[in-house]
Amino acid sequence: MDEACAFFLCFLLNGEISINYDKIMDTKKLGERIRMIRKHFGITQQQLAEAANMTQPAISRLENGEEVYASGLLAVLDFLRDKVSLDNLLDPNLDEDDQDLLYCSRHEIIQGINKELANITQDLDETKRKIAALKGQL
Repeated sequence: MDEACAFFLCFLLNGEISINYDKIMDTKKLGERIRMIRKHFGITQQQLAEAANMTQPAISRLENGEEVYASGLLAVLDFLRDKVSLDNLLDPNLDEDDQDLLYCSRHEIIQGINKELANITQDLDETKRKIAALKGQL
């Protein structure tokens, strides 16, 4: 099974088919991101292997961008899906400047967006009040 099929199945299995990228990220970059996330959360390769029903050497190969079975990749992604946003993890266009987004869960991202929207709404309401006050002065 190729990478594109593996990613599609992952999102199909999780009820999310939300990523439609022009290209699929290479396995080396994906492995590096998985390693970064694993270390960020203080998870050892052995712990990740046990959670994904894999061996530690298979996790090492995955993190090094070497050949890994799609089923193993899917198991790792399934384990990580509650910890991080898979959209960000699998986004080949995520810049190095945005690496902090790798450690955010979907819930945290939605909270951040909602907070920004609330701030924008407040700013718009204030602007409307100022415009109404100016119109009243004319």
